[in-house]
Amino acid sequence: MPDFLQYDFFVRALIAGVLIGILAANLGVFVIVRKMSFFSDAIAHASFTGVALGLLLGIHPLAGAAGFAVLIALLISKLGERRSLSLDTIIGVFFSTALALGVIVIGALKGYRVDLFGYLFGDILGVSALDNILIAVLTAATVILLLIFFRVWTKIAFHADLARVEGVNVSFQDRLFLVILALTIALGIRLVGAVLIGPLLIIPAATAKNIGWSMRSLVAVSTLVGIFSSLAGLIISYYANTASGPTVVLVSAAVFGLSFLARPKTAKI
Repeated sequence: MPDFLQYDFFVRALIAGVLIGILAANLGVFVIVRKMSFFSDAIAHASFTGVALGLLLGIHPLAGAAGFAVLIALLISKLGERRSLSLDTIIGVFFSTALALGVIVIGALKGYRVDLFGYLFGDILGVSALDNILIAVLTAATVILLLIFFRVWTKIAFHADLARVEGVNVSFQDRLFLVILALTIALGIRLVGAVLIGPLLIIPAATAKNIGWSMRSLVAVSTLVGIFSSLAGLIISYYANTASGPTVVLVSAAVFGLSFLARPKTAKI
């Protein structure tokens, strides 16, 4: 048995890595197809601001992160429906606003907060059994929703107006997806930090896009890449004595590079 399996904290980290790999990879496919990469960064910054607000108000940081992330996601969705401004402009406004508010809140906190900066850069090796339960519940709920709404979310991703004509409640489905995405990012910053949760969402899905041939294949390949990157990154970080979160992202980036070289010239997805 590998020696790292003797440590309970590392086993918990491996479980968390697999779960977040599955969760982020599944949602990441729809994020890149819908060209929402900037949105995920904005929500990551909003989540970090939520952590700071939680510490300031004396509530659990994850509750603050989840609540504030969902609020920002719903506000972006609501304003985006008006179409008076482009979506990327609206996201840019909230991105900078959340970042500025976060700086103000951090300045209001007393003393040096190690726990706050743990959320900025992540600490997957410090994940608890409760964290894993929360991630497992969210992963299971997301997979179930994906199975139920896969065709609907795919229609919306490629042609929202056509889906609306066909009777799909696009506004509701959009908000449902954004809430799940916001919760995923809020939990993800506990593991890999606000800086790295965006790449963890995007890179496995981008890898799948290089070699996939259908939406289902994108989800399958992205999930495999997410799981492999999480496990390989954690194991490499153990033996190389490097930071776990960044190592996971670097492994994922390396796999992306290989997939880019292997990308068929006829790929259309």
